[in-house]
Order: sequence, then C-alpha cells, then structure tokens
Amino acid sequence: ILNILRVNTSASGISAGIILYAAQLLYLVFIAVILPKIVNISRGLNNVMCMLLVLGFIFQTRLSFATGIRHFVYVLCATIVFIAALIICRKVKILYKMTWVYCMLGLALLLVVFIFAQVSRGAKVSIDFGPISIQPFEFVKILFVMFVAAAFNKANTFKTVLITAVTGAVYVIILVLCSELGTALMLAIVYVLMLFVATKKFVYLIISAGAFAAACVAAYILFSHVRVRVDVWLNPWADIDNKGYQITQSLFAIGSGGWLGTGLYNGSPEYVPMISNDFIFSAVAEELGVIFSIFLILLCLCFMLMIYRIAIRVSRPFYKLLAFGLGSVYGFQVFLTIGGAVKFIPSTGINLPFISRGGSSVLASMVI
Repeated sequence: ILNILRVNTSASGISAGIILYAAQLLYLVFIAVILPKIVNISRGLNNVMCMLLVLGFIFQTRLSFATGIRHFVYVLCATIVFIAALIICRKVKILYKMTWVYCMLGLALLLVVFIFAQVSRGAKVSIDFGPISIQPFEFVKILFVMFVAAAFNKANTFKTVLITAVTGAVYVIILVLCSELGTALMLAIVYVLMLFVATKKFVYLIISAGAFAAACVAAYILFSHVRVRVDVWLNPWADIDNKGYQITQSLFAIGSGGWLGTGLYNGSPEYVPMISNDFIFSAVAEELGVIFSIFLILLCLCFMLMIYRIAIRVSRPFYKLLAFGLGSVYGFQVFLTIGGAVKFIPSTGINLPFISRGGSSVLASMVI
C-alpha cells in the first residue's frame, strides 16, 4: 500500500489505491473464509489459489494501476463462474457422457480462432469484441482434457486410443497453423500422460516419444516461426536488439534482482516486453528476488501435487482422469511460462496461471 501511495501522490490516486486494496481484501476474506463454509471445496487448493491471486493483484497493480483494476474486475467475474463450476460439478451427473460434445466444442473454438482471429505478434490467438478480447485457446485445453477423460471412461481399447490420438492430432495441427505452439505442445504432452494413466501401457509412451520427436523436427523444417523461436532460444545474444530483445531483457531483470530482489517499485520490469503476460515471472524475480521466486515455484508445484492427490483419491475413472489431466495442464503451463522466462526452453507465449494479466487466463485457471 505504501508503495502504491508513493507513486500515486494525488488525492484521487491515493483514494483509488485505498479503495482498490480494500475491495481486494474483502474479496479475499470472502473467497478464503466465507466461501468454504457455503460450498464444499478443497481448502488446500483454495488457499494456494488465493496466495497466487494476491501475487497477481500486487504485480499487475505495480506494473500499471489501470491494469490492476481491470485484472481485479476479471477475477471478480471469473469467481462467479468459479462458484457456478463448483455447483455444476457436484450436481450434474452426466458430465462423463458428453464425450463428443466436448470434442465438437473444442474444435469449434479452434476453427473460430483460425478463421476470424487477427494475427497479433505472429500468431492467431484472440477474438476481439470491441474493447474485450477473448482467448478461446484457454478453454480449448479444458475441453480437450474432458473429451479424453470421457472417451477413456467408456473404454481404454486400441480403438479409443486411435480415435483420441487422431482427434488430438487435429487439435495440435490447427494450433500450429495458428502459430500457438505453447498450447499445441501442452495438449500433446498432456494427452500422452493421460493415455498412459488410462491404459498403463509403456509401449504407448515409447511410440508417443518417437512421434513427438519426429513432429518437432518436422515443425522446425516446415514452419519459419518455429525456427525463429528455436534460434532465439539457442542464442538470443546474436540479435539482442531485435528478436532476442525480450528474452535478454528478462535475463537482465532476473539477474539484477539477485537473491533478495530490488524491492517493489525499485526495479525496471517495464523494459521487458509483455511483462504483465508471458514474462510476469521476470518481474517477480527482479523485485522480490530469486529466493522468493524459488518459493513461488514450490508453491505452484504444491498446487499441482494437491490436484494429483485428489486424482488418486477419486474412484470413478472419468473424474480421476479429469483431475489428472487438468493438474497436468496447470503444471505444464507453469513449466512453459517460467522455463521460457529463464531461457530453459524456448518462449511459448503461455501465461502464468492466476498471476499473469488476462481475463480468459484467470477464468480458465479458476475453472480448472
């Protein structure tokens, strides 16, 4: 609060800052204390989600006060859907029967983006409705997991494997054509993991690993944007003022923060392009330090393991696979975001759940 008041020295800025933080405090009291008494909910998952949301509130407001307000509004809207999802999952008993509904909805969203979305930053990602921008890919990954879980709930035969594999390949191809490589990679990996859990056959892992390696080589040869991202990942310093600018600025930010960080409002995260989205981890590492960033990674890992723990405890195959698949989506999304920010893997344009800016991202994460 002191930091935001220091920046907004006008009377209107101080009032707006106090109102925003008071509203966020009331929201957190409701979601962490009151809601668990009304709806049956995993307190562990809920508490970790609140901790991640707090970090998102802090850094989105730190990067831009206007963005912080919009982000909070997005969270409020997503919370309404979140509560509805809690009720639906408990009351609706036919979720496991809607296999092809999930499949067709996911494909429809993919085709809408492929046909109508405008190219932005080299990829087709969002559909614009005036000032509102929606990223359907955030919901495609959930629908795909539900489709695979429902399909294997009926049978785990070779026919089911073939049908889901072909459908997954169609999803991935459309995503690659839209240049949305991160989501394509995520769906491919998550499908393989769900396939192994459903069938318990290592042969599918071996075949999938070979197919995945071949697909990566083919994508590098066929698509120029794939070659650009790989080349930038291998040596961003060769074109530091152009293609390598984002990742090098991210590394500079993380390095300048050191172990303990520069402190809120004492860093320069604004020099990293797309800092509030794909590279929010760089802002956290710069101003709160590497030690805090390590604890953030452990917190995200804890969140994923709690979801896996739920999957282990569930007896019905559909819900077991659904929990495992959604937990894998969350974990792999965190890996892609943080891995891209620290140059462990090529940048994929994936958001950090609950922390990065974006209404679609927050909504999808809360539904998961």
